[in-house]
Amino acid sequence: MEAALYDPERGFYPNREKTADFYTAPELHPAFGATLADALAALLRRVREDRPGEPAALVEAGCGDGTLAAQVVSRLRAAHPDAVRGLRVILVERTARDRGEAARRVAPLGLPVEACAGVEALPEFCGVLYSNELVDALPAHLLAKSDGRVREVLVDGTREVLAEPSSAELAAAADAARDLPEGGRRAVCLEAPRWLAAAAARLSDGFLVTIDYGKRYAPDAPIEPRGYRAHRAAADLLASPGTQDLTVPADFEALIAAGADCGLALESYGTLARFLIDAGIERWFAAEVGETVASHKNRAQLKTLLHPEGMGEAFKVLVQRKTISR
Repeated sequence: MEAALYDPERGFYPNREKTADFYTAPELHPAFGATLADALAALLRRVREDRPGEPAALVEAGCGDGTLAAQVVSRLRAAHPDAVRGLRVILVERTARDRGEAARRVAPLGLPVEACAGVEALPEFCGVLYSNELVDALPAHLLAKSDGRVREVLVDGTREVLAEPSSAELAAAADAARDLPEGGRRAVCLEAPRWLAAAAARLSDGFLVTIDYGKRYAPDAPIEPRGYRAHRAAADLLASPGTQDLTVPADFEALIAAGADCGLALESYGTLARFLIDAGIERWFAAEVGETVASHKNRAQLKTLLHPEGMGEAFKVLVQRKTISR
């Protein structure tokens, strides 16, 4: 999965054509980025109340080509001048092509911009780190129950084979998943808690906001990996590596537990629809009046962000807080 997604020459993400295989929320409608910016501004104000006089940073992890970051920064500058005063923007993206494009897109918007390849390279900062559809793009291992035993699914050429778990962490996950139904499969993303711990280690005071599709899974609940190509579910996850997206729903229960282990308190968890409504996305519906083709299209795109059968219920928003007493 790591090679299929991130190989510098043949991986899916280094060669992804925007919107060809799937839409992310900021690619669907700019209301997502603007409404997220309003929510982030409120979090930045809380950080500044705790750390008066200290410079703050806004970090986007997994920023892609900077589409969302540009939406967020533009809205912050237009509507929240107090939030951007002294603010620096840091873009984190492992794909060199997208990292360069993101920096070029955000730099003209008037805030200091830095870019790095991973959260472990971040300077220590207070402020807010947010991500959108990052966790579901992290490589994962796969467990499966067969003949009453939970084992790891490995890849041999173009076929799957079962073997004993390849690490102590996976052995523990397999034991916790012993009540999987026969034939059940559970993707286990060991990289997600490591990523969260690395981000928390760089955050001295502030918030981590994680937006992704998934839910709070029980330890023995099935979690199926998925593939997408040209907006259709892939029948064969091993077919033509590098030409289709491979993704695993985010296990928010694991993220909450991992956060508690590294000093992150649970601030809130809920659906994307509720998060956007609470942040004021309804003003965008009020602006989309008229009977033109463009107005109908924009309203449909906005509804996709909120509708239970679109992103509204499938996507969740996790907010975690780290506070260190001075």
